Amino acid sequence: MKLILPLLAIVFSSMSFTPAQEVSVISSYSYLYAQPSFTSEKIMDGEEELLIYHGEKLTVIKEEGDFVLVEYQSNLQGYIYKYYITTNSSQVVYPVFNGNVRIEGAVIYDIDGSPTEYRAHAGQEVYIYGGFNDDGDFTAVQLVLEDGSLYNGLIRTEDLSPDGVSSLLIVGISIIAACVTIILSLVFIKKVKKKK
Repeated sequence: MKLILPLLAIVFSSMSFTPAQEVSVISSYSYLYAQPSFTSEKIMDGEEELLIYHGEKLTVIKEEGDFVLVEYQSNLQGYIYKYYITTNSSQVVYPVFNGNVRIEGAVIYDIDGSPTEYRAHAGQEVYIYGGFNDDGDFTAVQLVLEDGSLYNGLIRTEDLSPDGVSSLLIVGISIIAACVTIILSLVFIKKVKKKK
């Protein structure tokens, strides 16, 4: 399993879409945006922001960086984050995890920052997208809910632990290396003095 995840990451990161290709939404829901950016204006469906839900079908118009311009229900167009869609219709696609939840019952917040009824469990794996910033209040994550669906939301940064090497570990190794260098230098100097 440990070998499969890096391979999936390579395949997932090289994913590209072609015009007129049918794709399925793999996130719990997503907005369509007027421009290829999360900060862009959201596409409206009448008076409300358009929400596209897990499993719904879209048609690709073109790919632009991390976003894909798609058509929805033959009359609405907008950009969707390319990692929220897949061409694979034969199975459910889950994210490659790169972190986990540190506390039991961590509140999962909606993308807009409002709390949801969902809770994450201690040790639950998540995909941290957009990077991990210790100074931020919230971190954007994708996780698998108890019903098996994918959910994109926010979790308090203090409740998450990213995979990888801890910055404290790097500092500790640097201090140990500096101490060893000093000790070896003192031993070398002492040996040189004894020879004279």
